[in-house]
Amino acid sequence: MLLVAVALALRVAALVALDTPGAAAGKTPWQWGGESACLADSVLDGRGYGDPWAHDTGPSGWLTPPYPLVVALCLALGGGVGPAAAAWLYALQVLASVATCALLVRLGRALGLPRAGWLAAWLFALYPLAIWNAVKTVWDTTFVALAVTALLERLVAVHARARETGAGPGPGALAALGAGFGGLCFLNPAGMALAPALAGYVAVCQRGVGAAARAVALFAVGAAAVALPWMARNARVVDSFSLRPNLGVELMIGNNDESQGRPLPFRFHPSHVPAELALYRSLGEGAYCRDAGRRARAWIADHPGAFLRLALMRAQYFWIGELPTRDTRTSGGVGAGRDPASWLKFVAYFLVGAAGIVALLRLDLPWRERGLVTLVALGFSGPYLLTHVSERYRFPIDPLLVLLAAWLILDLARALRAPRP
Repeated sequence: MLLVAVALALRVAALVALDTPGAAAGKTPWQWGGESACLADSVLDGRGYGDPWAHDTGPSGWLTPPYPLVVALCLALGGGVGPAAAAWLYALQVLASVATCALLVRLGRALGLPRAGWLAAWLFALYPLAIWNAVKTVWDTTFVALAVTALLERLVAVHARARETGAGPGPGALAALGAGFGGLCFLNPAGMALAPALAGYVAVCQRGVGAAARAVALFAVGAAAVALPWMARNARVVDSFSLRPNLGVELMIGNNDESQGRPLPFRFHPSHVPAELALYRSLGEGAYCRDAGRRARAWIADHPGAFLRLALMRAQYFWIGELPTRDTRTSGGVGAGRDPASWLKFVAYFLVGAAGIVALLRLDLPWRERGLVTLVALGFSGPYLLTHVSERYRFPIDPLLVLLAAWLILDLARALRAPRP
Protein backbone atom coordinates (compact mmCIF):
# COMPACT_ATOMS: atom_id res chain seq x y z
CA MET A 1 0.00 0.00 0.00
CA LEU A 2 1.39 3.38 -1.03
CA LEU A 3 0.20 5.05 2.17
CA VAL A 4 2.10 2.63 4.39
CA ALA A 5 5.21 2.87 2.21
CA VAL A 6 5.25 6.67 2.33
CA ALA A 7 4.58 6.85 6.07
CA LEU A 8 7.33 4.31 6.75
CA ALA A 9 9.81 6.02 4.43
CA LEU A 10 9.28 9.43 6.04
CA ARG A 11 9.83 8.08 9.53
CA VAL A 12 12.90 6.08 8.59
CA ALA A 13 14.30 9.11 6.78
CA ALA A 14 13.76 11.25 9.88
CA LEU A 15 15.37 8.59 12.05
CA VAL A 16 18.46 8.58 9.85
CA ALA A 17 18.63 12.33 9.21
CA LEU A 18 18.19 13.32 12.86
CA ASP A 19 20.30 10.40 14.12
CA THR A 20 18.14 10.20 17.22
CA PRO A 21 19.55 6.79 18.24
CA GLY A 22 22.99 8.43 18.40
CA ALA A 23 21.73 10.75 21.14
CA ALA A 24 21.62 7.75 23.51
CA ALA A 25 25.40 7.28 23.36
CA GLY A 26 27.02 7.70 26.76
CA LYS A 27 23.72 8.38 28.53
CA THR A 28 22.47 6.89 31.76
CA PRO A 29 18.97 5.35 31.78
CA TRP A 30 17.60 8.48 33.48
CA GLN A 31 19.29 10.87 31.05
CA TRP A 32 18.02 8.98 28.03
CA GLY A 33 14.57 7.68 28.91
CA GLY A 34 13.54 9.08 32.29
CA GLU A 35 11.30 6.88 34.42
CA SER A 36 10.61 4.39 31.64
CA ALA A 37 14.28 3.59 31.11
CA CYS A 38 15.05 3.52 34.85
CA LEU A 39 12.25 1.03 35.50
CA ALA A 40 13.44 -1.03 32.54
CA ASP A 41 17.01 -0.99 33.83
CA SER A 42 15.85 -2.09 37.27
CA VAL A 43 14.02 -5.07 35.75
CA LEU A 44 17.07 -6.10 33.69
CA ASP A 45 19.38 -5.77 36.70
CA GLY A 46 17.21 -8.17 38.69
CA ARG A 47 16.08 -5.50 41.16
CA GLY A 48 12.43 -5.95 40.25
CA TYR A 49 10.01 -3.37 38.94
CA GLY A 50 11.07 -0.19 40.74
CA ASP A 51 13.57 2.63 41.21
CA PRO A 52 11.99 5.03 38.66
CA TRP A 53 14.65 7.76 39.10
CA ALA A 54 17.79 5.65 39.64
CA HIS A 55 17.96 6.60 43.33
CA ASP A 56 17.66 3.06 44.73
CA THR A 57 14.15 3.69 46.04
CA GLY A 58 12.87 0.12 45.71
CA PRO A 59 9.60 -1.27 44.30
CA SER A 60 7.34 1.18 42.49
CA GLY A 61 4.11 1.59 40.57
CA TRP A 62 5.03 5.02 39.21
CA LEU A 63 4.33 3.86 35.66
CA THR A 64 2.31 0.90 34.47
CA PRO A 65 4.63 -1.81 33.10
CA PRO A 66 3.80 -2.26 29.38
CA TYR A 67 6.00 0.51 27.97
CA PRO A 68 8.91 0.12 30.43
CA LEU A 69 8.95 -3.60 29.61
CA VAL A 70 9.15 -2.75 25.90
CA VAL A 71 12.09 -0.49 26.74
CA ALA A 72 13.62 -3.33 28.78
CA LEU A 73 13.36 -5.63 25.77
CA CYS A 74 15.11 -3.03 23.61
CA LEU A 75 17.84 -2.55 26.22
CA ALA A 76 18.36 -6.31 26.32
CA LEU A 77 18.58 -6.49 22.53
CA GLY A 78 20.90 -3.49 22.35
CA GLY A 79 23.17 -4.35 25.27
CA GLY A 80 22.04 -1.51 27.55
CA VAL A 81 21.41 2.18 26.96
CA GLY A 82 23.02 3.21 23.71
CA PRO A 83 22.35 3.75 20.00
CA ALA A 84 21.46 0.09 19.35
CA ALA A 85 18.78 -0.05 22.05
CA ALA A 86 17.41 3.33 20.96
CA ALA A 87 17.23 2.14 17.35
CA TRP A 88 15.23 -0.93 18.42
CA LEU A 89 12.79 1.22 20.40
CA TYR A 90 12.33 3.83 17.68
CA ALA A 91 11.84 1.09 15.08
CA LEU A 92 8.94 -0.30 17.11
CA GLN A 93 7.49 3.18 17.52
CA VAL A 94 7.80 3.82 13.79
CA LEU A 95 5.83 0.65 13.09
CA ALA A 96 3.16 1.70 15.60
CA SER A 97 2.92 5.15 13.99
CA VAL A 98 2.56 3.64 10.51
CA ALA A 99 -0.11 1.26 11.80
CA THR A 100 -2.02 4.26 13.16
CA CYS A 101 -2.12 5.73 9.65
CA ALA A 102 -3.69 2.54 8.33
CA LEU A 103 -6.17 2.41 11.22
CA LEU A 104 -7.40 5.91 10.41
CA VAL A 105 -8.71 4.54 7.11
CA ARG A 106 -10.70 1.92 9.01
CA LEU A 107 -11.92 4.40 11.64
CA GLY A 108 -13.17 6.77 8.93
CA ARG A 109 -14.97 3.89 7.26
CA ALA A 110 -16.56 2.76 10.56
CA LEU A 111 -17.82 6.29 11.21
CA GLY A 112 -19.28 6.56 7.71
CA LEU A 113 -16.58 9.03 6.65
CA PRO A 114 -14.47 6.95 4.24
CA ARG A 115 -13.03 9.88 2.27
CA ALA A 116 -12.12 11.71 5.47
CA GLY A 117 -10.47 8.53 6.74
CA TRP A 118 -8.24 8.27 3.68
CA LEU A 119 -7.32 11.95 3.81
CA ALA A 120 -6.65 11.71 7.55
CA ALA A 121 -4.35 8.74 7.00
CA TRP A 122 -2.26 10.72 4.52
CA LEU A 123 -2.23 13.79 6.74
CA PHE A 124 -1.11 11.72 9.71
CA ALA A 125 1.60 10.13 7.58
CA LEU A 126 2.94 13.66 6.99
CA TYR A 127 2.14 15.03 10.47
CA PRO A 128 5.41 16.40 11.97
CA LEU A 129 4.46 15.52 15.54
CA ALA A 130 3.66 11.92 14.60
CA ILE A 131 7.07 11.60 12.96
CA TRP A 132 8.83 13.36 15.85
CA ASN A 133 7.23 11.27 18.59
CA ALA A 134 7.98 8.04 16.76
CA VAL A 135 11.69 8.71 16.22
CA LYS A 136 12.58 10.93 19.18
CA THR A 137 10.33 10.49 22.22
CA VAL A 138 11.13 7.83 24.82
CA TRP A 139 7.61 7.62 26.16
CA ASP A 140 4.47 5.58 25.48
CA THR A 141 2.90 8.39 23.41
CA THR A 142 2.97 6.68 20.01
CA PHE A 143 1.67 3.37 21.36
CA VAL A 144 -1.16 5.05 23.27
CA ALA A 145 -2.24 6.91 20.11
CA LEU A 146 -2.36 3.56 18.29
CA ALA A 147 -4.36 1.98 21.13
CA VAL A 148 -6.92 4.81 21.30
CA THR A 149 -7.44 4.74 17.53
CA ALA A 150 -7.78 0.95 17.46
CA LEU A 151 -10.25 0.91 20.36
CA LEU A 152 -12.43 3.59 18.79
CA GLU A 153 -12.45 1.76 15.46
CA ARG A 154 -13.45 -1.54 17.06
CA LEU A 155 -16.10 0.07 19.27
CA VAL A 156 -17.82 1.83 16.39
CA ALA A 157 -17.40 -1.04 13.90
CA VAL A 158 -18.82 -3.69 16.26
CA HIS A 159 -21.91 -1.64 17.03
CA ALA A 160 -22.39 -0.64 13.38
CA ARG A 161 -22.32 -4.29 12.36
CA ALA A 162 -24.77 -5.13 15.16
CA ARG A 163 -27.20 -2.49 13.91
CA GLU A 164 -26.97 -3.92 10.38
CA THR A 165 -27.89 -7.40 11.59
CA GLY A 166 -30.60 -6.16 13.94
CA ALA A 167 -29.04 -7.84 16.98
CA GLY A 168 -26.89 -6.24 19.66
CA PRO A 169 -23.25 -7.21 20.17
CA GLY A 170 -22.83 -10.55 21.91
CA PRO A 171 -21.47 -10.89 25.46
CA GLY A 172 -18.08 -11.96 24.14
CA ALA A 173 -17.78 -8.93 21.89
CA LEU A 174 -18.71 -6.55 24.71
CA ALA A 175 -16.29 -8.16 27.13
CA ALA A 176 -13.56 -8.01 24.47
CA LEU A 177 -14.20 -4.31 23.95
CA GLY A 178 -13.95 -3.83 27.71
CA ALA A 179 -10.70 -5.77 27.76
CA GLY A 180 -9.42 -3.47 25.02
CA PHE A 181 -10.28 -0.48 27.18
CA GLY A 182 -8.61 -2.12 30.16
CA GLY A 183 -5.54 -2.69 28.01
CA LEU A 184 -5.49 0.98 27.04
CA CYS A 185 -5.67 2.01 30.72
CA PHE A 186 -2.97 -0.52 31.60
CA LEU A 187 -0.77 0.99 28.90
CA ASN A 188 -1.44 4.50 30.19
CA PRO A 189 -4.01 5.24 32.93
CA ALA A 190 -4.83 8.59 31.30
CA GLY A 191 -7.14 6.45 29.16
CA MET A 192 -9.46 6.17 32.18
CA ALA A 193 -10.68 9.66 31.30
CA LEU A 194 -12.44 8.06 28.31
CA ALA A 195 -14.55 5.73 30.49
CA PRO A 196 -17.71 7.92 30.50
CA ALA A 197 -17.60 8.37 26.71
CA LEU A 198 -16.99 4.70 25.92
CA ALA A 199 -19.40 3.26 28.48
CA GLY A 200 -22.03 5.82 27.48
CA TYR A 201 -21.69 4.83 23.84
CA VAL A 202 -22.02 1.14 24.71
CA ALA A 203 -25.19 1.95 26.69
CA VAL A 204 -26.98 4.12 24.13
CA CYS A 205 -26.33 1.61 21.35
CA GLN A 206 -28.47 -1.02 23.15
CA ARG A 207 -32.23 -1.46 23.03
CA GLY A 208 -33.79 -0.84 26.43
CA VAL A 209 -32.47 0.01 29.88
CA GLY A 210 -31.91 -3.61 30.86
CA ALA A 211 -29.85 -4.37 27.77
CA ALA A 212 -27.83 -1.18 28.30
CA ALA A 213 -27.08 -2.11 31.90
CA ARG A 214 -25.97 -5.62 30.93
CA ALA A 215 -23.79 -4.30 28.11
CA VAL A 216 -22.04 -1.77 30.36
CA ALA A 217 -21.55 -4.45 33.03
CA LEU A 218 -19.90 -6.79 30.51
CA PHE A 219 -17.74 -3.93 29.24
CA ALA A 220 -16.68 -3.13 32.83
CA VAL A 221 -15.93 -6.78 33.63
CA GLY A 222 -13.66 -7.02 30.59
CA ALA A 223 -11.80 -3.86 31.61
CA ALA A 224 -11.48 -4.97 35.23
CA ALA A 225 -10.06 -8.34 34.21
CA VAL A 226 -7.09 -6.54 32.66
CA ALA A 227 -6.64 -3.71 35.17
CA LEU A 228 -7.35 -5.30 38.56
CA PRO A 229 -4.30 -7.59 38.84
CA TRP A 230 -1.90 -4.66 38.58
CA MET A 231 -4.02 -2.55 40.94
CA ALA A 232 -3.93 -5.39 43.47
CA ARG A 233 -0.15 -5.61 43.06
CA ASN A 234 0.19 -1.89 43.74
CA ALA A 235 -2.05 -2.14 46.82
CA ARG A 236 0.21 -4.86 48.20
CA VAL A 237 3.58 -3.43 47.14
CA VAL A 238 3.24 0.39 47.29
CA ASP A 239 0.06 0.80 49.40
CA SER A 240 -2.08 2.25 46.61
CA PHE A 241 -5.00 0.43 44.98
CA SER A 242 -4.55 2.13 41.61
CA LEU A 243 -2.97 1.65 38.22
CA ARG A 244 -0.61 4.52 39.02
CA PRO A 245 -0.45 6.16 42.45
CA ASN A 246 1.08 9.47 41.44
CA LEU A 247 -1.94 11.61 40.50
CA GLY A 248 -1.44 13.67 43.65
CA VAL A 249 2.15 14.42 42.65
CA GLU A 250 1.09 15.56 39.18
CA LEU A 251 -1.55 17.74 40.80
CA MET A 252 1.09 19.27 43.07
CA ILE A 253 3.69 20.06 40.42
CA GLY A 254 1.02 21.75 38.29
CA ASN A 255 -0.70 23.81 41.00
CA ASN A 256 1.53 26.01 43.10
CA ASP A 257 2.69 29.61 43.44
CA GLU A 258 5.16 29.25 40.57
CA SER A 259 3.04 27.29 38.09
CA GLN A 260 2.41 28.61 34.60
CA GLY A 261 0.54 25.59 33.25
CA ARG A 262 3.64 23.55 32.42
CA PRO A 263 5.08 20.93 34.80
CA LEU A 264 7.70 22.12 37.29
CA PRO A 265 9.52 18.93 38.30
CA PHE A 266 12.75 20.75 39.14
CA ARG A 267 11.06 22.43 42.13
CA PHE A 268 8.45 19.94 43.30
CA HIS A 269 9.26 16.42 42.09
CA PRO A 270 11.13 13.74 44.06
CA SER A 271 13.20 12.97 40.98
CA HIS A 272 14.81 16.41 41.25
CA VAL A 273 14.20 17.78 44.77
CA PRO A 274 16.19 16.17 47.62
CA ALA A 275 13.65 17.17 50.28
CA GLU A 276 10.80 15.57 48.32
CA LEU A 277 12.89 12.45 47.68
CA ALA A 278 13.62 12.18 51.42
CA LEU A 279 9.91 12.49 52.17
CA TYR A 280 9.15 9.85 49.52
CA ARG A 281 11.62 7.47 51.17
CA SER A 282 10.20 8.17 54.60
CA LEU A 283 6.51 7.77 53.77
CA GLY A 284 6.67 5.20 51.00
CA GLU A 285 5.29 5.71 47.49
CA GLY A 286 1.56 5.42 48.17
CA ALA A 287 1.56 7.60 51.30
CA TYR A 288 3.84 10.16 49.65
CA CYS A 289 1.51 10.49 46.66
CA ARG A 290 -1.48 10.94 48.97
CA ASP A 291 0.41 13.61 50.92
CA ALA A 292 1.31 15.44 47.69
CA GLY A 293 -2.36 15.35 46.66
CA ARG A 294 -3.35 16.78 50.04
CA ARG A 295 -0.88 19.65 49.64
CA ALA A 296 -2.12 20.32 46.10
CA ARG A 297 -5.79 20.37 47.15
CA ALA A 298 -4.97 22.72 50.02
CA TRP A 299 -3.27 25.13 47.60
CA ILE A 300 -6.23 24.96 45.20
CA ALA A 301 -8.68 25.62 48.03
CA ASP A 302 -6.64 28.67 49.08
CA HIS A 303 -6.20 29.96 45.51
CA PRO A 304 -9.39 29.23 43.54
CA GLY A 305 -8.88 32.16 41.19
CA ALA A 306 -5.32 31.17 40.38
CA PHE A 307 -6.42 27.57 39.81
CA LEU A 308 -9.10 28.71 37.35
CA ARG A 309 -6.54 30.86 35.53
CA LEU A 310 -4.17 27.91 35.32
CA ALA A 311 -6.92 25.60 34.06
CA LEU A 312 -7.75 28.05 31.26
CA MET A 313 -4.07 28.41 30.42
CA ARG A 314 -3.71 24.63 30.30
CA ALA A 315 -6.75 24.39 28.03
CA GLN A 316 -5.03 26.76 25.62
CA TYR A 317 -1.79 24.78 25.75
CA PHE A 318 -3.63 21.49 25.26
CA TRP A 319 -5.73 22.55 22.30
CA ILE A 320 -3.71 25.13 20.37
CA GLY A 321 -0.29 25.29 22.01
CA GLU A 322 1.84 28.32 22.81
CA LEU A 323 3.64 30.66 20.44
CA PRO A 324 7.36 29.80 20.41
CA THR A 325 8.17 33.46 21.06
CA ARG A 326 6.40 33.13 24.43
CA ASP A 327 7.65 29.63 25.22
CA THR A 328 10.45 29.76 27.82
CA ARG A 329 11.67 26.23 27.12
CA THR A 330 14.98 25.63 25.35
CA SER A 331 16.42 22.79 23.29
CA GLY A 332 20.17 22.41 22.95
CA GLY A 333 20.61 25.89 24.42
CA VAL A 334 18.39 27.46 21.76
CA GLY A 335 15.16 29.20 22.80
CA ALA A 336 11.94 28.02 21.23
CA GLY A 337 11.40 31.35 19.50
CA ARG A 338 14.65 30.92 17.53
CA ASP A 339 14.26 27.22 16.81
CA PRO A 340 12.74 26.38 13.37
CA ALA A 341 11.70 22.94 14.64
CA SER A 342 9.68 24.58 17.42
CA TRP A 343 7.82 26.70 14.88
CA LEU A 344 7.12 23.71 12.65
CA LYS A 345 5.74 21.70 15.57
CA PHE A 346 3.69 24.65 16.83
CA VAL A 347 2.06 25.32 13.45
CA ALA A 348 1.17 21.65 12.99
CA TYR A 349 -0.09 21.37 16.59
CA PHE A 350 -2.14 24.56 16.32
CA LEU A 351 -3.74 23.66 12.99
CA VAL A 352 -4.78 20.18 14.11
CA GLY A 353 -6.15 21.41 17.44
CA ALA A 354 -8.00 24.40 15.99
CA ALA A 355 -9.42 22.37 13.09
CA GLY A 356 -10.51 19.66 15.52
CA ILE A 357 -12.42 22.16 17.65
CA VAL A 358 -14.18 23.68 14.63
CA ALA A 359 -15.01 20.23 13.27
CA LEU A 360 -16.56 19.17 16.58
CA LEU A 361 -18.96 22.11 16.27
CA ARG A 362 -19.90 21.29 12.65
CA LEU A 363 -19.59 17.51 12.52
CA ASP A 364 -22.34 15.78 10.55
CA LEU A 365 -22.65 12.33 12.13
CA PRO A 366 -25.44 10.30 13.76
CA TRP A 367 -25.95 11.55 17.30
CA ARG A 368 -24.40 8.48 18.97
CA GLU A 369 -21.16 8.70 17.02
CA ARG A 370 -21.05 12.46 17.26
CA GLY A 371 -21.43 12.23 21.02
CA LEU A 372 -18.72 9.58 21.24
CA VAL A 373 -16.21 11.58 19.21
CA THR A 374 -16.96 14.78 21.13
CA LEU A 375 -16.73 13.20 24.57
CA VAL A 376 -13.54 11.34 23.71
CA ALA A 377 -11.85 14.52 22.50
CA LEU A 378 -13.03 16.67 25.40
CA GLY A 379 -12.77 13.98 28.06
CA PHE A 380 -9.15 13.12 27.33
CA SER A 381 -8.12 16.69 28.08
CA GLY A 382 -9.77 16.64 31.52
CA PRO A 383 -6.93 15.30 33.71
CA TYR A 384 -4.42 17.64 32.09
CA LEU A 385 -6.54 20.72 32.65
CA LEU A 386 -6.36 19.88 36.36
CA THR A 387 -2.65 19.08 36.50
CA HIS A 388 -0.25 20.28 33.80
CA VAL A 389 0.22 20.13 30.04
CA SER A 390 2.92 19.28 27.54
CA GLU A 391 2.38 18.82 23.81
CA ARG A 392 2.85 15.06 23.87
CA TYR A 393 -0.03 14.72 26.37
CA ARG A 394 -2.54 15.50 23.61
CA PHE A 395 -0.95 13.20 21.06
CA PRO A 396 -2.99 10.05 21.92
CA ILE A 397 -6.08 11.79 20.50
CA ASP A 398 -4.24 13.53 17.67
CA PRO A 399 -5.18 10.78 15.17
CA LEU A 400 -8.84 11.48 15.98
CA LEU A 401 -8.25 15.23 15.68
CA VAL A 402 -6.51 14.72 12.33
CA LEU A 403 -9.57 12.76 11.18
CA LEU A 404 -11.80 15.65 12.27
CA ALA A 405 -9.51 18.09 10.47
CA ALA A 406 -9.71 15.97 7.32
CA TRP A 407 -13.51 15.95 7.51
CA LEU A 408 -13.48 19.75 7.91
CA ILE A 409 -11.23 20.18 4.87
CA LEU A 410 -13.58 18.06 2.74
CA ASP A 411 -16.63 19.85 4.12
CA LEU A 412 -15.20 23.27 3.30
CA ALA A 413 -14.22 22.03 -0.17
CA ARG A 414 -17.80 20.87 -0.78
CA ALA A 415 -19.10 24.25 0.38
CA LEU A 416 -16.78 26.07 -2.02
CA ARG A 417 -17.83 23.87 -4.93
CA ALA A 418 -21.54 24.21 -4.24
CA PRO A 419 -23.36 26.46 -6.75
CA ARG A 420 -24.33 29.83 -5.37
CA PRO A 421 -27.97 31.01 -5.69
